[in-house]
Parts: sequence; C-alpha cells; structure tokens
Amino acid sequence: MMMRSSTRGMPFLHFTPFVIAALFHSKPSKPRKSRETQPVRVVSNVEDALNVFDAMLHRRPLPSVILFNQILAQLVKLKQFPAVLSLKRQMGLVGIASDAYTLNITINCYCHLNQMEYALSVLAHFFKLGLQPDNATSNTLINGFVLRNRVADAARVFRKMVVGGYCQPDAITFNTLIKGYCAMGNNTAAVHLLRHVEANGFQPNIITFTTIIDSLGKDTLVDEALNLSSEMVGIGIVPDVITYN
Repeated sequence: MMMRSSTRGMPFLHFTPFVIAALFHSKPSKPRKSRETQPVRVVSNVEDALNVFDAMLHRRPLPSVILFNQILAQLVKLKQFPAVLSLKRQMGLVGIASDAYTLNITINCYCHLNQMEYALSVLAHFFKLGLQPDNATSNTLINGFVLRNRVADAARVFRKMVVGGYCQPDAITFNTLIKGYCAMGNNTAAVHLLRHVEANGFQPNIITFTTIIDSLGKDTLVDEALNLSSEMVGIGIVPDVITYN
C-alpha cells in the first residue's frame, strides 16, 4: 500500500544507491587484540573515582590506558560527563595516549552535554592518532544528533561514515535513524529506509517495526500501521505488548 504523507513530516533525506550498496559490501573491521589487565575496583561516586584516578597517576610506571578507561566508563554510568572530560584532559597532560575506546567515551560525553560540534571534532583525533572510528563511534554520534532533533545531521554522519568505510551499520544504526525520522514525523523516510535495508539483506527487528507503527498511529494512519504489523508477523517477528499498545 502507498504510504500517505505525515502531517508532521520534514523533507526526505535521500540515501543514494551508492550509499545503500556500500552498507552491505563494506568489510568488517578487524577485531581488536585484547590484553589481559587487572581491572580497577568499582567506584560508587565522583570522589571515589577521583581518588582512584589520582592514585593511578602516581604509579610508576603509569598504568595502561585500559585501566584509565575503566574509571572513565564508570563515571559515564554515574552520568558525570564533565568529570570524564576533565580526567581525559589530565590523561593527555601526563602522556597517556588515548585509544579508540577513550575517544568513543569522549564523544558520548559531548553528546550528552549537547556539544555536538565538539563530539564531531573528536573524529579528527582518531586519524591524528592513527586510529579508525567504528560502529560505536558512528552510532554514538548518530544517536546524539537524533536526541537533539538534528536528524539531517545524523543522516550526514551516517553517509560519511559508511562511504568512508569506517563502519558497517548494524541494527542499532538503522533503528536509531528510523527513530529520528519517526520523531520528526517523517514516516515516508522511515519506511523508505526500512525498504532499502530489507532489499539489501538486513533483517529488521521488533524495535524497527514497532517504532514505525507507533509513529503511524500518532498520525492516525491506522490502516498503514495494521499492514506493517501484519507484515512483521508474516516474516516471523512476534509483536509484544508495546507493539499492541
């Protein structure tokens, strides 16, 4: 059935056939080599984290960046984003080189602080350090822009990262973009992206369908929502209580 236009719609952001083809023929990144490292203890508050961080700075030789990343990650869970950025700067001052995980944490913090231009600028540090952005990088940036209702910017990041060969989109990538389109009321763009990725072998999941169904319902496009629900069942995805609601 032809999808009717949403009253909440915005201009459709077109994904060229070249971009769509690139999504499914890009080579997956090589797995990182893991190193066994004694984990730091779990911190419960900012003061605790700062004390552990300070103690690590006074060790000789300095601990691996992996241990410092563990402190940063725990502070992210505590939503202490300014503190994370401050500690990351201190790491640089004492000569602890960031790795890809450090930079992804940094991007995540800037996104939560609504400093998207700073988040984008971190990409330059990847290349400066000889590192390559990955799915976590692109997904974090895309989600950051979507949360700020900057879906056009999210789509540009998506295209640039894919065409540049820096990531291979996954379910999180597509679902985040579809969520962004639906939040802006652009059901046409959401369904168009769904159809493109289906045609190229990507298997949508219940989140993909439920997000679009919810958006169609908000625009009183009940027939379209029911048709999409039937299609979901037809490919073996069982609706849950959220879908039915």
